[in-house]
Amino acid sequence: MKKLLVMSLLAFAAHGFAHPIQASAPAQTTTGQAAGDQAAQPQQKTIKDPAEYNAYMSAISANDPSAKAQALEAFLQQYPNTVVKEESLEQLMAAYQAANNAAKMQDAGNRLLQVNPANIRALALLTFVTRSQAAAQPNPQQAAQIYAQAAQYAQRGLQTADTMPRPAGVSDADYKKLQDGVRTIFNGAIGMEALQRKDYATAQKALAAAVAVPEDANNLQDVYPLATAYLQANPPEYLSGLFYAARAVDLAANNPQAQQQINKFAQYYYKKYHGSTDGWDQVLQAAQNAPTPPQGFSITPAPPPPTPCEFADTIMKQNPDVSQMAYGDWLFVLGSGNQKDAEAVWTFLNGKGIPVSSPEHAALVISSTPDELQLATTDDDIQEKKADVTLKMAKPLTKVPQPGAQLTGHWVGKATSYAALPPAPAQNAAAGGDQQPASGATEQKPQPAGCLPNTGGGVMLTLTEGAQQEATKKPAPPRRGTTTKRRPTAR
Repeated sequence: MKKLLVMSLLAFAAHGFAHPIQASAPAQTTTGQAAGDQAAQPQQKTIKDPAEYNAYMSAISANDPSAKAQALEAFLQQYPNTVVKEESLEQLMAAYQAANNAAKMQDAGNRLLQVNPANIRALALLTFVTRSQAAAQPNPQQAAQIYAQAAQYAQRGLQTADTMPRPAGVSDADYKKLQDGVRTIFNGAIGMEALQRKDYATAQKALAAAVAVPEDANNLQDVYPLATAYLQANPPEYLSGLFYAARAVDLAANNPQAQQQINKFAQYYYKKYHGSTDGWDQVLQAAQNAPTPPQGFSITPAPPPPTPCEFADTIMKQNPDVSQMAYGDWLFVLGSGNQKDAEAVWTFLNGKGIPVSSPEHAALVISSTPDELQLATTDDDIQEKKADVTLKMAKPLTKVPQPGAQLTGHWVGKATSYAALPPAPAQNAAAGGDQQPASGATEQKPQPAGCLPNTGGGVMLTLTEGAQQEATKKPAPPRRGTTTKRRPTAR
């Protein structure tokens, strides 16, 4: 829809979108599409020099887009201060578009904004093209910069959309559609740029405004980002996000590979909220039949997961011999806030040498100095790039590993102390997650007896006498996985 709208704007520019133009002599007044419907326009522009007028009319009358662009460039070079400079650049922009010359089209658009910073056609075109370029940019940093440029054009465009000039001969209804259409271009770009910055509130507002326009309701390029903005927010808006995710699945039907990826994304969040994929087909069906969530649309949330403190009891029951527990379970119990279970694990670990990295399971370096390494050692913390072990070195390191690197070789340290950490901001410390009931309110759950408050967000295990061991002296590494399959997850 947006591409068609941009093409419509350029077509209007090619047929006298802005002001009627006439020569100084009445006999040379322009008529018809070449100059616009003069009766519908409140202003006229007059080219006083007959030679300039003839050169302008000759340029815009060319049928071949490349020839027209060349003639307009020559006209603007010969008459740089012409009264119809804005109109000439609009025509030039449209000619380059028709000639499929994107670089020259953008150049003409930027030149047009130098003449009139509020030119709606240039702003809409540059917003659309720049956003498309950002989406095609594989480098995330460069893409973010390009999205920011598109958003700058879009912010200017929204400011002028209410007062954009009416094309000649366009009815009130069609004029409103044109206004709504350019707003979708601007809101879509603003929403995408906000999404890159994880400004989910702004992204939701802008993208929701874009897809609220009926002509944009089936635009996958806005619907899918809107779903992402809802689902990745803190806290997530599951109902809105899952509805638009299901719509995105339907809208991607002509691209099976994209549809599969979107459906995987949607089901991931659906399972986090609902607990399983049961009922997902019904959500997909509801999204096929309505552009916005229908009245009464709901998804049953899964029961709250156990708190980390409660789940520590489950781990201990399944692993009564602490020495046989997996490394990840040791750290989970220590960070759970369950005093009794943590003390049982710590009684076993305290003072023992703990292998924290090996070639089979390399730790991730989070921060480093010659005297101390902070490491992520469990699978979950490596994925989240979150330190769970502080390794204080027996001797200063001569070669300090860089943050983000994997710690190669065999590294050990003596367990000295630990501290249970508070939940991450995205989590509900009481419920062990950020599950949202259908009402959108966060469900609260009191901590059971024996559970320390403000814990359950992991652990920081401190090891001293850290060293890299020779391969011939390597101890058997502890199991890194978890012996317990079901853990409380942040939803």
